[in-house]
Amino acid sequence: MKKYIMVAIASLLLMLTAGCGLLSKGKEKVEDATADGEEKQAEEKQAEAELGDYEVTFSGEVTEEDDQFIIDGESNLLPGSRIVGEIVVDDGETVFSDASELIEEDGSFHIELEHHQYGDAEIIVRFDFDNVQDDEILRHYGDKGQKLEGPFIYKHEVRSEVYQKAEVNLPYDTDGENNLTIETPEWMEIPEDYGDPRVWVEVDELTEDGEHFYLDGHSNLMEGSEIEVQYGNNRDKTNVRPDGSFSFTFDYEYLEDKEMLITFRPNMFQWNEIEEAYGKNGQNLVGNLAKKDRFDSSKQYVEKEVDWDPDEAELKSDDNNDESSDDEATADDDEAEDKDKQDDDKKEDSDDEEKDKE
Repeated sequence: MKKYIMVAIASLLLMLTAGCGLLSKGKEKVEDATADGEEKQAEEKQAEAELGDYEVTFSGEVTEEDDQFIIDGESNLLPGSRIVGEIVVDDGETVFSDASELIEEDGSFHIELEHHQYGDAEIIVRFDFDNVQDDEILRHYGDKGQKLEGPFIYKHEVRSEVYQKAEVNLPYDTDGENNLTIETPEWMEIPEDYGDPRVWVEVDELTEDGEHFYLDGHSNLMEGSEIEVQYGNNRDKTNVRPDGSFSFTFDYEYLEDKEMLITFRPNMFQWNEIEEAYGKNGQNLVGNLAKKDRFDSSKQYVEKEVDWDPDEAELKSDDNNDESSDDEATADDDEAEDKDKQDDDKKEDSDDEEKDKE
């Protein structure tokens, strides 16, 4: 009897231990599920908090499918924000195709654009306030986009007023390889004297391919300032980027005794805030780049002479050709040497034959 009681007690203890283990495991599962739920809620709240952030972000890919460009992207724009996609050709002069879409609840977007098929183009995705936006979007970002921030933000003029927009710009080269991934642009550090009337302009690189000049530089000019490069009758205009950088592409021509000049004229159709900074007639400009207008002494402008020597450029091109010429000359010398050696061998053979005959 005592034996049975001991067995019963042991069985009861075993059952209690197993029960406690099950309760512990059940509690752990509940705790894990609660933790997973809380983490998911935290992630959702963080995502909701990021949607609508003033520092706008874009990412995604553009793919080519038959006669279309397909843009699938992500953003942190508020759901319902209207964006526009465009295919721009003719060096930015012509919009070949465009489409307007609304941002989804998770910040994603999908745009389909007709493919231009031939020639170079720019693929653009833009969030601006020149197009129709709901009142909620206008209140959040400002009716001119003035609250927008970050590397995707650009200024532009709308009806004589300066607005801000968020924009993605992907160049498309028909003959070359294309990176159609939407990436965050990398800007230079904004100069400490940005917008100062003592303007400076630096040329970073000047190259040519026999058809065009390609000039890249930077300055402390305000974003949106329209500047021009001139070399003989060849010209190009562009607007200064957010970090003060700029790029020109213009026709190549070999010219002697001609200066290549970059100019900035505050009186020539500049934005209001630019006229205010430098003076409508450039009267606020100072420094060694400030020049008086030769036709109107009451006006000033900025002029930068580009350090460009066509003879040196030609010499550089010749140097490259000289390298290949040297290689060709070496090859020719080797060939001539081999030929001389062969001729000597033949002559020796001929002499030997004559000796044998004698």
